[in-house]
Amino acid sequence: MFGFGRSKDAVGLDIGASSVKAVQLKRGRGVHELVRLGIVPLHPETIVDGVIMDSGTVISAIQQIFAENQIKTKDVVVAVSGHSVIVKKIRVTKMKPEELEEAIPFEAEQYVPYAIEDVNLDFQILENADPNAGELDVLLVAVKKDIVNDYLSIISTAGLNAVVVDVDAFALENAFELAYETERDQVVGLVNLGAAVMNINILQGGFSEFTRDSPLGGTRYTESIQKM
Repeated sequence: MFGFGRSKDAVGLDIGASSVKAVQLKRGRGVHELVRLGIVPLHPETIVDGVIMDSGTVISAIQQIFAENQIKTKDVVVAVSGHSVIVKKIRVTKMKPEELEEAIPFEAEQYVPYAIEDVNLDFQILENADPNAGELDVLLVAVKKDIVNDYLSIISTAGLNAVVVDVDAFALENAFELAYETERDQVVGLVNLGAAVMNINILQGGFSEFTRDSPLGGTRYTESIQKM
């Protein structure tokens, strides 16, 4: 979950503020080939601040995309973003992975502004420059359960199966890493400008150093231009 696992044959499903999009790729010899692509626009108030306000419209849009583009695969990968998603780089005492898994809920209480029982947690141990250090750098991810459950419910009602729930910033990172190779110490800034949210992910040496979801999406720029 949250981008640390990947599925080989799933369809990428993007439930955005202005449209629902689906893409299916086929892996070839060192390349990925586009097999299917579908887009269905949504009314402006269908999704607000990452919260799905009109689930029926979203379900219909998903079903329309799969039917019109003859997408047979039922497994999908979906991503979430917004204020309900918390991504934080933290430092903890060095311990075994199984011990860290038990400790993460207690560590997360310092950084997550929601009750721990109300969020889904995931983490990834980052590379440490000093192998003898007594601490670990960990990327902590927390997403409110009600947001995840809303997406899972809609996908299930549409007749599909969500095999991975990712974070938009990490999905952007995965796409970049499939297409480009970087040097160990190279710093790369990734920006995804959506209709309502701009996702930012700063990478160094292949690891995420900073992520941020900004409400400055394309719609706001369009509205500003219209007022000029």
